[in-house]
Amino acid sequence: MHSTKIKPLAIALVIGLFTISQTSCLGPAKINKWVAKEYAAVPSPIKKKSDYISVSSSLVSSDDRISTTEKNTGKVLPLVFYWQYDYKNTCTLNPRIPINNFTSTVLSYAGKKLKQKLDGQRVELTVEKIPNAFAIDDKGHIIVIIIYPIGWDVITIQPVALDMVVSYKVIKDDNTETKRGVITIPNKDRGAGLEMFQSLKKKTLQYLDQYNANITLMSKHVIDELITEL
Repeated sequence: MHSTKIKPLAIALVIGLFTISQTSCLGPAKINKWVAKEYAAVPSPIKKKSDYISVSSSLVSSDDRISTTEKNTGKVLPLVFYWQYDYKNTCTLNPRIPINNFTSTVLSYAGKKLKQKLDGQRVELTVEKIPNAFAIDDKGHIIVIIIYPIGWDVITIQPVALDMVVSYKVIKDDNTETKRGVITIPNKDRGAGLEMFQSLKKKTLQYLDQYNANITLMSKHVIDELITEL
């Protein structure tokens, strides 16, 4: 959160100019560029196979864009000496990014425990929902004192709330289905706030690292829950 103090005036002006300069040119193209720095390209499907577990999802498409971002203007309050605005850029990652993370994690984490529970059967996992979007929310304020505009922003990077939902089917060698169910893992990602004089680009990349780790953790929880239900 950026400071709202206006004493001394010179410091307040510097803070205002810094925050405004960080966000005035912020738009979909710039955010997509930052995301591309994190992921480089949309990953190819995981080729690693397992004889007792498979992963599929209808969320996967042929779209090769790493991300798509939309900018929305919320509440704008233009008064004579005070302005308030709310700009939100919502970035949606290509679903292949988290689904590949899920698949890789599941195949490496399942191990002997799940195999023993299956007792010669196999399990088919279908990713129904997975968190793959975040928003950069900029709530800005500008006060005009005499002829000097003083601005400060509260900038946050927030996950777009979406739980991980995975359905499963347990199947015998003769293709007889013995059990099915749905596992829902709550998304506990709480996002991050931008501190004073911190780079928004750097903070966004840090958030994406946090997001990747969160998807990995949620994927492990799916396997833990599956083992409990079998």
